Amino acid sequence: MIPTRKLFSLLALLLVFATPALAQNSGLRGFVTDGASETPLQGATVVLTSDSGQASGVATDGDGFFAFTRMTAGSYVLRVSFVGYETHERPVSLLPGQVETVSVVLAEAEEVLGEALVVAEAESGIAAVAAGLETIRPADVDRVPVPGVSGDLAAYLQTVPGVVLPGDRGGQFHIRGGAPDQNQVLLDGIPVYAPLHVLSFFSAFPEEVIDGADLYTGGYGAAYGERMSSVLDVSARNGNKQNIAGAAAIAPFLSGLRVEGPIVPGRVSFLLSGRRSLVEELTPDLFGQSMAYGFGDAFGKVHALIGNRHSLSITGLGTFDRGDLGATQKTFLGDAIATAETDSTRIAWTNRVFGARYEVLPGWIPMRFELTGGYSSSDQDFGPAASPERESSIESVDVRADAVWYAPGFDIEFGGLFRATDTAFRLDGQFEQVPNIQDHSVSEIAGYLTIGLGGPSLELKPGLRWYHASGVNQSVLEPRFRASWSVSASHEISASWGLYHQAIVGLNDERDIGNVFTAYQPVPAGAELPQAMHAILGWSGKFDVFKLAVEGYYKDYASLQVPIFSPFPRFTTRLESADGVAYGADIRLELTDRPFIRESTVSGRVSYSLGKVEYESISGETYAPGHDRRHFVQGVLSATRGEVSFTVQGQYGTGLPFTPSAGFDEWYLFTPDVDVTSAAGIDRILYAERNSARQPTYARVDVFLQRRIERGRYVGTLRAGAINVFNRDNLFYFDLFTFRRVDQLPVVPSVGMKLELR
Repeated sequence: MIPTRKLFSLLALLLVFATPALAQNSGLRGFVTDGASETPLQGATVVLTSDSGQASGVATDGDGFFAFTRMTAGSYVLRVSFVGYETHERPVSLLPGQVETVSVVLAEAEEVLGEALVVAEAESGIAAVAAGLETIRPADVDRVPVPGVSGDLAAYLQTVPGVVLPGDRGGQFHIRGGAPDQNQVLLDGIPVYAPLHVLSFFSAFPEEVIDGADLYTGGYGAAYGERMSSVLDVSARNGNKQNIAGAAAIAPFLSGLRVEGPIVPGRVSFLLSGRRSLVEELTPDLFGQSMAYGFGDAFGKVHALIGNRHSLSITGLGTFDRGDLGATQKTFLGDAIATAETDSTRIAWTNRVFGARYEVLPGWIPMRFELTGGYSSSDQDFGPAASPERESSIESVDVRADAVWYAPGFDIEFGGLFRATDTAFRLDGQFEQVPNIQDHSVSEIAGYLTIGLGGPSLELKPGLRWYHASGVNQSVLEPRFRASWSVSASHEISASWGLYHQAIVGLNDERDIGNVFTAYQPVPAGAELPQAMHAILGWSGKFDVFKLAVEGYYKDYASLQVPIFSPFPRFTTRLESADGVAYGADIRLELTDRPFIRESTVSGRVSYSLGKVEYESISGETYAPGHDRRHFVQGVLSATRGEVSFTVQGQYGTGLPFTPSAGFDEWYLFTPDVDVTSAAGIDRILYAERNSARQPTYARVDVFLQRRIERGRYVGTLRAGAINVFNRDNLFYFDLFTFRRVDQLPVVPSVGMKLELR
């Protein structure tokens, strides 16, 4: 780790050299509102264009707020647009060393011409990646269809390079070498511990309720911590403050209802959403595959404007999942075997999330303050419902404060976090050094500071985070650094670096089907906090027809707690410390709404990921963990003509590692009354070298046909399609003891309908 004195010296040096340039910089901030109702317009596109033609664009948030920082002083044209409103343009002059404030009022358009794509959305998508950060908009999610009618953030995540899912069920994901317990998922600032549903096409975040999401596959700044692999920061949108709106959708995989509207017109709104899967009731046995899966979620949000510069929001989320991950098994020769949903392949979990956020934008100082607090919990059990073999729970209370100071030539972000976490679990004796029943309490405290330097073409963001975990009584300093350089209007180079730690780790027995059960506990007493170092370097470019991005990454892990297989007969798995590395690169290509044949347009994206993950245990064993997918190719292509669109998406990946068997033996508990000549022993498996073999390759192609009919405020959507159209037998799990296999989903048709009032 970099010594503290050297770190502060480096920060001071950056400030000294940047000061002359900062003095010439300026800023602009403001609000965009509806002219009739004075309601803030969320998602409006704000573009600031200089006399030389260089443009910068942002989108307004839920309060209609926008900000441009570190702009060169001079004359600009401010252009604000929003679908259904007249475009607003005005000249603005930015003076050296000052931050200007403006208010923009938009009038409803008499005729909606319908802009094809606003600038803020054009800057999102898989090719708009900057040093591990990918900004996701609802329009991006909608371009990746799933079984059903509405889009879902989970489906989009599966198209992001570096994201690895062990299968189409199980509800876990890995990002650029990190384990599931190393991912931080936030909803309006509150953690969500099990964000994916049991069928991994779906998550707790439908497209209809999200305003956007920032996905950091690594290299995130000092504002984030407590997990050391990735961050998915989801912002829920506010309800309609002018009119009652909603939607109703019915589909076997997931049906739902959404309603929103004003409580106090123009000031207070609500948004309610509920979804539930009907696949278990409507298609319990599809093409010989048991569909024993039940899941759903409920979401609610109230947003209130208090005066002109204060807002308060309250968010709630609940989810439930249950499923039999191995209900349909096959023999070694591929013959189906019916199994009951009372064995150890049943999994269930729930989420409960409640939070509130208060925002202040004072008029007398160019700052923004946020105060966030909330509660989150997740319960999980594995085994028969009446008597689960294992149970685990995690719950936490969060309080955090964040502030941004928009200085003329730079901005400063600072804040702090307090999180109190309780964990508990009951295991079946699977870990030797871990008691069968245990509960823990850990308090985490953090404070951070980030300084944004530079101008329109060069941005530097050095930062520092202090992190303390009281349960393990350890404190660390985590330096962070992010940078981007716009070489030209079409090309950008970005980089990031940082150190990361976490005090709470997840225990997994990799002998389980899909490795889906996780028990959380603090780092063992006397052990070092798990640590990761991230380094990312990337380039992105915009061309006439497409966008292209190339990014490389390196992650160095230390003091991981991993289960260790033994080649000798045993019924439990030992835990020991391990170090590791994850490195690779990816290429992303994206095109949007390009003219095609017969007055149609085509959009698409394709990416290739190359990666390697390797662990070395303290005992000297070197191996690839179960999520080490070396090569992965995915693509989505959509053609649209008028109201009809057709989408094809495909994925191909090399096989994941697994540990083959080396043989079997019989185990006896030798007591005076045991006769080994007649008594039956217990069969035990002997494992070969850890993860020395790989599963077969994975490949899947899905197709969807959709018609969207818009009539004023009313929208109707019909979607039909199928996943795994070639009915490929993709392996999910192979039981080395019984020689039975569990495949991922076969060809599954889907059809759905949605009616929407906007």
